Amino acid sequence: MRKPTGLVQPRLFTPPLRTLTRRTSRGYEVVDFAGMIGEPLLPWQRWAAIHAMELLPDGTYRFRVVLIIVARQNGKSRLKRTVSLWRLYMDGARLVLGVAQDVSLAREQWNYCIDTIKGHPDLSAELTQVRNVNGDEWFKVASGGRYRISAANRDAGRGLSVNELNIDELRSQRNWAAWSSLSKLVMAVPDAQIWAMSNAGDDESVVLNSLRESALAGRDPTIGIFEWSAPDDCELDDLHAIRQANPGLGHIISLQAISSARAIDPPAVYRTEVLCQRVDQLQGAIDMIAWRDCKDPQGTMAGLRDRLAACFDVAPDGKHATLAVAAKMPDGRIRAELAGAWASVDEAFMALPELLDRVKAQSHGWFATGPGAGFSPMLRQRKNPVELTGMKAAEACMGLADLAQARQVVHAGDVLLDAHLAAAQKLTVVDGWRFTRRGGGHVDAAYAAAGAVQVARMMPERKRAGVRIVRY
Repeated sequence: MRKPTGLVQPRLFTPPLRTLTRRTSRGYEVVDFAGMIGEPLLPWQRWAAIHAMELLPDGTYRFRVVLIIVARQNGKSRLKRTVSLWRLYMDGARLVLGVAQDVSLAREQWNYCIDTIKGHPDLSAELTQVRNVNGDEWFKVASGGRYRISAANRDAGRGLSVNELNIDELRSQRNWAAWSSLSKLVMAVPDAQIWAMSNAGDDESVVLNSLRESALAGRDPTIGIFEWSAPDDCELDDLHAIRQANPGLGHIISLQAISSARAIDPPAVYRTEVLCQRVDQLQGAIDMIAWRDCKDPQGTMAGLRDRLAACFDVAPDGKHATLAVAAKMPDGRIRAELAGAWASVDEAFMALPELLDRVKAQSHGWFATGPGAGFSPMLRQRKNPVELTGMKAAEACMGLADLAQARQVVHAGDVLLDAHLAAAQKLTVVDGWRFTRRGGGHVDAAYAAAGAVQVARMMPERKRAGVRIVRY
């Protein structure tokens, strides 16, 4: 986001609500309005309001779409509530429509507006009607303007013309149905704006991702993007990166709260919620940014053949199977690679014995109570068999995640393994978790790699040759 240059600071004064004088930028008026109703804006909110509401020479808004992207709990809702009330009370807007994927979220914002109005005598005096019936919720002010809410779907707001459309948690829109309908509500209103508020999402946040990419590329100058986010490759505890994504830090958010989230959240959830970074998927079991940092395509298993551990796994639908190998390197890190993959159980039954003979692993693991249980008789005959069952399976999955986070695992960047790890989600078991198999998804390569790494870590350390010391 570009920094402001040559900004003229607004005059600080607090006239009575009804006598506020209009000035060149509506954003400055919003700033004053916020102070007058007892809810002054934070520095980042003030900056966003001023620039999101910049005017063109003809008096219309520079931005038809205002995209606010910032980490959770930094005050997005508070900013939007203030702007909406200003438009109703001071700007003469006829209709403000608030929507969210879940109407209960839109209702929360609506309720906050009501609470703000009732907490200020001037605002309350001009509140003329409140209708709070499920499915028909709106309030009206003396100017005739209304604020109503709806769920974000293909039928939301049809037949309406809207001065301000507020979309909460845009990242939740997984298809274009709602946006296609909602965005047309402002087409015939010259001074209309769409305010879309969200933190970063994942690859399925198609609307958010498309608008963001269009704004950054400059393809549509009517989209204004105001984003506070951490660099994509930052460490989870990078304080500078945390500050970049959390402009409310020190005002309404504490470092203690962020530290707690980092300790509890899965890496992908923490990155998108706290660092405001786009991730492959929100419930990912592996921090894929850390995993990519572990990539070493030039390395090989040469010199590690005498300490190889192998692990085999099968997808729940039987349409994929994987053999992975791993070995501890001299520096203590574990190198993991895929040794083979098959498109069916039948193919694996035919090819696995020969491949195992060629690999010559020192220990063989498999998840004996999972979809690969049918291979147990074959694998039990191999050298040093290890059945990964119960909490041992969870230990393998959690262990790979921890090693990746600590950059203590090395891999070649195999496309198949990367895809299966990116698709792996957490499934809670007792006091731990393992990769989920829900929906029949293929994560067998992730399981095989985690199992191979676990078996490699379980293997005894190699005995070093003794050195005879001769004293003279």
